[in-house]
Amino acid sequence: MAPAVVVVGAGVIGAAVTYHLARRGARVHCVDRADRPAAGTTEAGFATATAYRRFPKAYFELNQAGIAEHAALAGDSAPWWHRTGTVAWTDDESFAGYLAQLAEWGCPVERYAADGTSVVFPASGPVAFLPSEGWIDAVAFTRHLLDRAVAHGATLALNAEVTSVSGGVGLADGRRIEADVVVNAGGSAADEIGALAGARPFLGPPRRSLIAHLLVDGDPLSCILRAPEVSIRPDGPGRVVLRSDRVDRGLPPRSGTPDPEFVKDLLDRAARVVPSLGTATVRKASVVDARCARDELPSVGSLSAVPGYYEAVASAGVTLAPLFGKALAARIVDGEPDALVDVFTPDRFEAAETS
Repeated sequence: MAPAVVVVGAGVIGAAVTYHLARRGARVHCVDRADRPAAGTTEAGFATATAYRRFPKAYFELNQAGIAEHAALAGDSAPWWHRTGTVAWTDDESFAGYLAQLAEWGCPVERYAADGTSVVFPASGPVAFLPSEGWIDAVAFTRHLLDRAVAHGATLALNAEVTSVSGGVGLADGRRIEADVVVNAGGSAADEIGALAGARPFLGPPRRSLIAHLLVDGDPLSCILRAPEVSIRPDGPGRVVLRSDRVDRGLPPRSGTPDPEFVKDLLDRAARVVPSLGTATVRKASVVDARCARDELPSVGSLSAVPGYYEAVASAGVTLAPLFGKALAARIVDGEPDALVDVFTPDRFEAAETS
């Protein structure tokens, strides 16, 4: 008989796991304490499918495989997948060496012709184009996956807070869902879910990022930009999204509504790269808390110390979700390994603590 599985979390990773399990015939239930799918980091994040600056090599290869899974799922016409490519440059002299490393690792890299654009590029140094990358409408993608999962027989319960994990899950409203397997796709709440199952905490501290959504005249961008001061991506007609590592480093330790001076700093940095953004209107700005494992890599797979318990947590969740969903479903339903994904087993934390 096909296994019964509860997936805790209806963000993009939980949705992908639910979809692939349902496709393989598992009896799968997805639960989330929010009132809608993708209500957390999935909805608020920068949402690109990228392997840019992903280290070590095994993690880079994982993200490359995630991009390929997006393309395979989307086909030619999926409305959530926008393969625009990424244009990147830095003020770091080592950038040429990094591009050579990408090429050595099998990543398509092209020299970008910067003439005739509305972007201010550096006077010297390489400008690279990574053609396989793109941006994702993460909310639409998550909803599509869950809709397809339900069509394959899965169930989705929202406003459903998990209060116990043992042989399934108990919910705050008194309901219980029996299951052979529980998959923890709880994102920033993954340690809370894991503790209910008797798993050890594994998340690192929050990584805060200011994300600004702008309304603009026309469509000033045709691709994702990774500049030294700011990252900018299209977000559909008349919209762009911004973030900046340099701004994020100065953020105070709280999420939610950002202080105006940080928003202004982010906008000023963006306008130095794309001058037309100087007249843009801020539609929404928020500070997002993203968390991943304490070694800053994904935690995906079973935890040997807790039978029937799996984790699927990563800071690059939008990129990796379709790959994680496919790999975990193959493992749970048919016992199939995945050489790329299995490197990031949750058991590595147990081994580190006992060595």
